[in-house]
Amino acid sequence: MKTTAEDSSEQVPSTHVVLSNHDLLIEILLRLPVVSLHVFKSVSKRWLSIITNPNFTLRHSPFGLFLPRQSFSEYDFVQLYNIIPANRSPLPTTFTLKFDSHKAEILHSCNGLLLCRVRPDKLYVYNPSIYRFKAVELIPECRVMGSFKMAFDPSKSSHYKIVYAGVVSGSVQIGTYSSETCEWKICKDQFPLQRFRGFHQGIYWNDAIHWLHNANRALHCRLDVEHKCLTSINTPEILDGEEVHCDRRLFESHGCLLLLCIDLRRMSIYEMREGDSGWSVKYIVNLVEFMMLLPKTWRKGLRWLHSNHVRCITIGKREEDSFLVMEIYGKIVQYKIVLKTLRKLYELKSFHSPV
Repeated sequence: MKTTAEDSSEQVPSTHVVLSNHDLLIEILLRLPVVSLHVFKSVSKRWLSIITNPNFTLRHSPFGLFLPRQSFSEYDFVQLYNIIPANRSPLPTTFTLKFDSHKAEILHSCNGLLLCRVRPDKLYVYNPSIYRFKAVELIPECRVMGSFKMAFDPSKSSHYKIVYAGVVSGSVQIGTYSSETCEWKICKDQFPLQRFRGFHQGIYWNDAIHWLHNANRALHCRLDVEHKCLTSINTPEILDGEEVHCDRRLFESHGCLLLLCIDLRRMSIYEMREGDSGWSVKYIVNLVEFMMLLPKTWRKGLRWLHSNHVRCITIGKREEDSFLVMEIYGKIVQYKIVLKTLRKLYELKSFHSPV
């Protein structure tokens, strides 16, 4: 169909309106893969300024998994989007993590930033989308036995915090580092050591670090990063009128806190309700049906699934876009929860433990 001059005159102003809207342009660029952004840097000085702005790069990061290999500081990067071919991925599929020529390990990943450590006591914050890192000096109070977690939400601020929980005289002392002030602050209050069992597996969501208690997996603990307030809430114990005896693990996806519960028959995914008021069922996966999707050679030695098989849970904009990523026999696979389809993403050269 031919386009008339009158049609063109109507189309050009609308395009101009979109491109001249600074906030709308940023939102469009945030949804593009890294490879496209590298190309679009040459469109104009304005686009270059937006794409290279620190606030923009903090909000835009590769969507994928960093999986540790058997050798220290070596990782596999598995991209989880389909837009970019594997040979054009923003990160190499296998790489060695180094800072200032020192090998490092990933302690925590949070909304596109990686918290890394060079043994014994050097911390680095790394943005893999732009290959930049910053060293964080530790104070003596943060060099005793303990765990570090990162708190970062680019939708709220371009600044991040590092949360340290260390053991002092049989209790837990909390320290926080702010990228805004570049200073550590030690909380005067101390917390019961027993409540922090499992903190090292914690995740960040809604201004707090969340974890499941190691000894009592039904107990969900929450540490408010700003106010240093520790609270807890029980995870679901009854489902469809039956008592739930299962393996449990927390995940975060697109602003949602998720609880994965796995027993012999099903995989239940719960979502935290607004105001941290409790859990509601999001998805239920029939494990018998799931196992039938696996090749026979995979099923032969796989007696059951547990939470460590699941690498991530992603909630899509549409229900049919939601998926699980799992590691089964050295293969990284994607399972579409609603569509009930299975796809291999990557084959590992060695088996991994979760980051």
